[in-house]
Amino acid sequence: MRCLFASQRRSALKADVTIIGAGVIGSAIAMELGRKGVKTLNIDKLAGPGQGSTSYSSGICRMYYSTLDSVKLSWEGYHIHQNWADHVRVGDDRGFPQFRETGSVILKSELSQPFLSRVIPHYDTLSIPYEHWLQQECASRLGWSLTAYGPPRRIDDELFGSVSTTNHIDGAVYFPRTGYVSDPQLATYNLYLAAKQTQNCEFLFKRNVTQIIQSAGKVSGVRLDDGTVVESGVVVNAAGPYSSLINKLAFQNNNIENDMNVTTRPMRTEVAYVPAPDVKMLPLSSDFDVGVYFRPEVGGKLLIGTQEPECDTHEYLEDPDKCSYAFTDLWTNLVYRAALRIPQIQIPNTAQGIVAMYDVTEDWMPVYDKSALNGYYLAIGTSGNQFKNAGVVGQIMSELILSCENGVDQDEMPLQLKLTHTGQILNTGTFSRKRTVNLDSSMSVLA
Repeated sequence: MRCLFASQRRSALKADVTIIGAGVIGSAIAMELGRKGVKTLNIDKLAGPGQGSTSYSSGICRMYYSTLDSVKLSWEGYHIHQNWADHVRVGDDRGFPQFRETGSVILKSELSQPFLSRVIPHYDTLSIPYEHWLQQECASRLGWSLTAYGPPRRIDDELFGSVSTTNHIDGAVYFPRTGYVSDPQLATYNLYLAAKQTQNCEFLFKRNVTQIIQSAGKVSGVRLDDGTVVESGVVVNAAGPYSSLINKLAFQNNNIENDMNVTTRPMRTEVAYVPAPDVKMLPLSSDFDVGVYFRPEVGGKLLIGTQEPECDTHEYLEDPDKCSYAFTDLWTNLVYRAALRIPQIQIPNTAQGIVAMYDVTEDWMPVYDKSALNGYYLAIGTSGNQFKNAGVVGQIMSELILSCENGVDQDEMPLQLKLTHTGQILNTGTFSRKRTVNLDSSMSVLA
């Protein structure tokens, strides 16, 4: 493919592509473009790569999603994480994050059935292994309570902990090819070093973008909070929870209509840590009956997060800088609901865990696309469930940008990307900004 950027000269504050954000997504995009000879500059408000929402990621690598292309994307991402050092191809004194394969269990119930009925056919299509466990097998393997309590309730609900009259646990589906990466920030630092190794990528930290400069309906650069101007014909929004603010900058004071059918906004969330319970088996689990997910964590811990059931308040933020990082009663609700499933959980007196922000769309699926503003690209709606896919997203965005800058209309002819490890063809149009909201989505972090 001919690269339109090849003839441009590099100078201190010029870049072929400026990437707003140096988290795992922004760093992966830089590495892939740098390997293609494109000069990039990542700008991040924090002090180093992966220090924002990436550093708070649960690092879960699973393939169960409600759309086939999302499953394809995460299946490829799984293979990349299995051989992460081969992917980044760089030496790092800090080492590389370990992918820990735990398997995953989703208990079968009336509440999980709609999600599983969409996921299982995708697994069959792609020949991804899974197992059906009967009730007795669940009991003997897991050592958990298999009582149904759903729908999920708050602990101040008088029916909390009551046996459900509408939901029943009837075995489980076990997904063996599932695990987690315990150090997402280290993975991002590996990508940062790999990008720098190309000698085409630079990073600028502790800087905010205050303006996206445009000329004749096309991006021409960005202005920073210290007045610095970076000349650049392409700008990529990979700003995580700040993506909606960057989009406002892109479409203010011009006559170009933002034609996105899906939008992003930051959402505050909490993850709890408790001592790992003494049970027969402790895989990752997405539990629709009690409304939490959990996985083992290094250091003898269990990590517990919300699956956004109706009983949990969704706290959307107008300004991500005003996010409160103090624990609320959400932490308590998560822990007590998880303890319904695993009564062996010991609940500590002091809350431990993390408070972080997701960057979510209406259907919780990301946007990987161009925009209505020529030269302005989107890799947004990612914070929450896209860490696992970052290695693939770097490839998607690098190919998409080069394709569009060479005159291909992504709206009319969406990039069909052949995935390196699985050989599958990914229709990037699935992640279009102009898609209708996916009503098959779980409307949660599971998407």
